[in-house]
Amino acid sequence: MCGDDGDPSEVRKAEMKSDTNSGRVDPAAEKEATQPSVSVILPTYGRAGYIGAAIRSILAQSVPLRDVVVVDDGSTDGTAEAVARFGDRVTYVYQENAGKLSAIDRGLNLIRGDLVWIMDDDDIAEPGAVAALRRPFAEDPDCVLSYGRMTRFQDGQEDAGRDVPVPYPVDDPRPFFAKILEDCFITGHPCVLVRRSALEALRPFQQGIIASVDYYLYLGIAQAGRSVFVDRQVLRQRQHGGVRGAAAHSYAESDRNARWAAQDRAMIAPLLDDLPLAAYTRAPLDIDGDGALSAPSQMAERRRALFQKAVIAARKKLWPQAFDAFRAAADIAPERPIDPAERFILTRALGCRYGIAEVHGDPEIPATLRDIATRRPDGSALLSALARPLLHEVKIARRERDPARVRDAMRTWRRLMPTGASAVAFGEVLTRAAAKLRSRVIGQSRGL
Repeated sequence: MCGDDGDPSEVRKAEMKSDTNSGRVDPAAEKEATQPSVSVILPTYGRAGYIGAAIRSILAQSVPLRDVVVVDDGSTDGTAEAVARFGDRVTYVYQENAGKLSAIDRGLNLIRGDLVWIMDDDDIAEPGAVAALRRPFAEDPDCVLSYGRMTRFQDGQEDAGRDVPVPYPVDDPRPFFAKILEDCFITGHPCVLVRRSALEALRPFQQGIIASVDYYLYLGIAQAGRSVFVDRQVLRQRQHGGVRGAAAHSYAESDRNARWAAQDRAMIAPLLDDLPLAAYTRAPLDIDGDGALSAPSQMAERRRALFQKAVIAARKKLWPQAFDAFRAAADIAPERPIDPAERFILTRALGCRYGIAEVHGDPEIPATLRDIATRRPDGSALLSALARPLLHEVKIARRERDPARVRDAMRTWRRLMPTGASAVAFGEVLTRAAAKLRSRVIGQSRGL
């Protein structure tokens, strides 16, 4: 199925011309010939029981695919036989077990499309996924990545009516790259379509990436151009308890958060050292010069960028780097209070998706944050923003009847918050509660 057929767009035009010469003009084919072509790489390892459903969802796409390549990373469970049932609609290649990133690298050598869709072997794509995800590429030559929505379902509960939607930060105005640095919120690799040239520019791929392959690729590709959100569900992600990773580095479902957290730290730490400050506040295509934000007119943006850098480091549990960035930000224009954008950024520092056990367990972390904040006249407002996730944690812990978690959160609160900051924080809680009540009353009156 794969071979060197020349430029994909020229091949499609030639096919269309052949139909035209025979008197058959297909408007749909004519339009399709102008669209970027899409290739699928499906890396797999030990998923014979799931891969058939994944391939069926690929072949059911509403637009043609240039090629579909399954790279079997050393399976011994009948995966080859499961793929063989699809005949020549799928290209199958086998390699000795080396991990998902190696399988993607192998697949890149075999595909011919302009865009690359990396499908997971245990998930189910929506029929219109590719059509929706490729639209931004047709409209914008600077687009390097598009991503859509997803739901999750439990293995054995394939009825879509029981799926759980996965929320995205769609109301967050910050650049995509800053948001993805902070948190890999796109947790389904097939939610993403990428420009092949941007993916190939990352080669040779970094060795040792085992547990966060999708995150590694997003971070690299997103720096090359524009990333676009497609507000449409494109994937149903299966939840199951299978083993993850290459054979030599396999890990159980219960261990994946620890693996992801460690891998995230290893990937993000060097980026925090190397990225220009403008990368935390601007889209890649909007960064000019060295991106240092050192001009006097850029001091407000510089402070916001340093706060953002600090929050990213904190969420990745890179506390020395977080403290350095927090100090640098706090020293800029102390007479100018933090603005709403900075306050929003700061509320995310203690909201790590992997939990903040290290913050609860090490009194030096909240104490250091407190010392940095109280150097500023608006230190109480800064601390109130930092502490907001602790209130959320208490709320969840009480709902789940987890007194130990409540005690941890309240102990960290006391270490972080002087009396004045606590008063500010609880005043803001009352203000938000009043605003919600007022909004509810207005909504009910309008409904009468």
